[in-house]
Amino acid sequence: MSTRHAMLAVLTLGPAYGYQLHGEVVERSGREKPLNAGQVYSTLDRLRRDGLVRSAGVSADGLPLYELTESGVAEAEHWLTEATGAHWNDMIEQLLVSRSLPGRDCAPLVASIRRTWLTRAAAAEGPRASATRLLAEAALRWLDELPPARAWGIRTDRPKRGRRKSPVAA
Repeated sequence: MSTRHAMLAVLTLGPAYGYQLHGEVVERSGREKPLNAGQVYSTLDRLRRDGLVRSAGVSADGLPLYELTESGVAEAEHWLTEATGAHWNDMIEQLLVSRSLPGRDCAPLVASIRRTWLTRAAAAEGPRASATRLLAEAALRWLDELPPARAWGIRTDRPKRGRRKSPVAA
């Protein structure tokens, strides 16, 4: 998954601080691999350098907040509507993040992912053709059987210790 794009997607909900973005990306994407907090901060540095986020002041308890610039909004919107992942897990996480955002119409992204897999299945050849077609069938079936989306706003609570409780598990 693109941590960069998932962070931009979360920032469409409003300003957030680094560790808040870390928790939101992990919860919304259902990531299988841990996300290093240092990766979040280095990604924020690159997003600022690239003009996609800017400072939004500080939180009530003094943490630096970040918000999207116009370019950041455009890049987030593109990622939230077009399949960009080359791998199955990337597309799953992209769709899960999109479906977790309140007010999102995920139909364009679902349609884009569907087109991607149909194209891959049709173009499959060589020794991996059978595997590619079977994976495409699985992806299309998963898209057909998606449960209703459960979206939530950005969390503002700060855990004292331990892990956050997922709002979707509640």
